[in-house]
Amino acid sequence: MINLIIDNSKFSIPKSNFSLDFVRLKCLVGFKEEESANYRLCEGIVDTGSYVIVLPFRLSERIEKEVSGKYKIKGFYTKGECAIPVSGKTKCVLFDKQGNSSCEMIIYSYFVQTDEIPIILGFADLLTRFKIKINYQKGIAFLDWFFYFPLLRTF
Repeated sequence: MINLIIDNSKFSIPKSNFSLDFVRLKCLVGFKEEESANYRLCEGIVDTGSYVIVLPFRLSERIEKEVSGKYKIKGFYTKGECAIPVSGKTKCVLFDKQGNSSCEMIIYSYFVQTDEIPIILGFADLLTRFKIKINYQKGIAFLDWFFYFPLLRTF
């Protein structure tokens, strides 16, 4: 089990008296550094609405990866400059502040050419390996292993 960080803040709706709880689930993640046994430790947003894992440029330049292609994927924004151009595989470990961790996993990722985005941990090849449990009222959120887990594939 990997405990998630519940990050919340108030979001005021412009030109109204209303505000909403803005909630993000975050996970600690380590990406295998290039030519090293070390991991680059980061905090990523667990995005249940994202299909892919997206990594910013500065991070993707420092980690071990295998680039497999230049694809253009698009989300809500269909402009060409919003498309994500490079994809491949990288190695990571999920962990939490209580000392729980996953095994090393090879995950399919998209590497963007900007640092203007956070690390996005989407479903494809990562969250599909876990059950996600969230009880916002109790302040509990965690990832739990499925009974079948394809541990490690090779590059």
